[in-house]
Amino acid sequence: MLKHTSTARYPASASVLMRMFTDRAFHTRKLEALGTTRFEVLDHAFDGRNFRIKIDRRVPVAAPGGAKKLMGGETRVINEELWDVTTMTGRVLVEPVGMPVEMSCDTTIAEDGGDSVVTFHWTINAKIPVVGGTLEKFIVGDMEKRADEEIRVAVGFLKDYA
Repeated sequence: MLKHTSTARYPASASVLMRMFTDRAFHTRKLEALGTTRFEVLDHAFDGRNFRIKIDRRVPVAAPGGAKKLMGGETRVINEELWDVTTMTGRVLVEPVGMPVEMSCDTTIAEDGGDSVVTFHWTINAKIPVVGGTLEKFIVGDMEKRADEEIRVAVGFLKDYA
């Protein structure tokens, strides 16, 4: 099991960021802007306080060695995001379909000098003897590589929520 913490900084208030994160259209626009063409929103709900979206998508993967045998060149991922507008906290659940991997994170949004910082506390558990740790490290590295592009795309949408 691997624990990993990462942060993302956005040039907007926490309330603007939360408006964006709780908009279904933001999630689909972000995927399209990132070049993800094969995805489907499986579930979505927002009652004004609690937001949930569940998306099934295909993700290209450039895995090394043993991980490549497990993942191939593309993997199917079911991603569920949950946000509580009142507490500015969330939870992300990630299911790489067909892989013995569990991924989740708890998130918080905090304001910092006019910006907002989102903190992600990830837990990744690859239940594979011998290569599990290698796969967990690959997953973290891949997430970090993708994060900068996801943040850049999201920042481009902030003006729509201000």
